[in-house]
Amino acid sequence: MQTRQYFNSPFFGWKNLFENSCCDSNSSKTAVPQAACYEKDGVYTLEVELPGVKKDQVEVNVEQNVLSVKGTRSGNSECGDVTYSRAFRVSNDIDSDSIEASMEDGVLKLTLTKKKSAEARKLSIQ
Repeated sequence: MQTRQYFNSPFFGWKNLFENSCCDSNSSKTAVPQAACYEKDGVYTLEVELPGVKKDQVEVNVEQNVLSVKGTRSGNSECGDVTYSRAFRVSNDIDSDSIEASMEDGVLKLTLTKKKSAEARKLSIQ
């Protein structure tokens, strides 16, 4: 029986860590930002981490039930630009006209509410 060695180096994975760092001034990088979604009282909140991105460098679009977020962090003389990009599928019961966005400390916060027709209602029995 032959055994395979999956980790052929004691530094397995470290090569990618350093290759993905921002210290290559000749190129720009694309990254997928971290995101968290939670629901409270029928309102969904989506938080997207965009470290170093200024509010005026963020684009949020909703088209055909897809919410896309894109932000660009300008690099300095040592680092190239970093573009964060991620898309989220939005349910049909979300009112896309009422989505609100705010940004604080590198975190984009999107508030999504359900359409009135999608909310649960109590029926009276006759």
